[in-house]
Amino acid sequence: MFATTSLRAASRVLSARATATRSMATIAVGDKIPSIELHKGFPPKLVNMAEFCSNKKVILLGLPGAFTPTWSTKQIPHYKEHQDALRSAGIDAVVVWSVNDAAVMQAWAKDQKASVGLLQFMGDPSSALTKALDVELTHPGPQGKGLFGRCKRHAIYVDNGVVKAVRISEKEDDPAGDADPSATLADAMLKAIEEAK
Repeated sequence: MFATTSLRAASRVLSARATATRSMATIAVGDKIPSIELHKGFPPKLVNMAEFCSNKKVILLGLPGAFTPTWSTKQIPHYKEHQDALRSAGIDAVVVWSVNDAAVMQAWAKDQKASVGLLQFMGDPSSALTKALDVELTHPGPQGKGLFGRCKRHAIYVDNGVVKAVRISEKEDDPAGDADPSATLADAMLKAIEEAK
């Protein structure tokens, strides 16, 4: 009797979880940025993203991890090179974030010589924002390399807390966007900003 009751209870829990998973949808144009905190600096300061994006034009640049080749040699340098153009387009901040702790993100910013300027590096150590935006990288390829709970390579243009454009760099044979991050580079986002006017 106990075993049957336990199995029924477990079945209800799994069913509820499956329903919750199905009801999630990737962040889309028109959505509001959720009230989720990222970690900045060390010791970490908690930054509420809904509040941070209020009354600003922001690009949220989510990357699968810090200190990895594509992000360190292409993605971050590309945004650094386009800072003036981004400012001219009205961007107040580019939040570079990944599922790492704030100390790692701070060290990465220093390594990239990006500690000052338009770019701000923040961590999502518990994947809270990753899950809230439904941008978790679940492809078996990256997971086979130890990347669990990480976010997809994406860029989101936000105007006063409201999403105006979403770009994700992923293909079946390139799920993390390592080979082709072009959809999330600065020039692509500049075009997205112009199209959103």
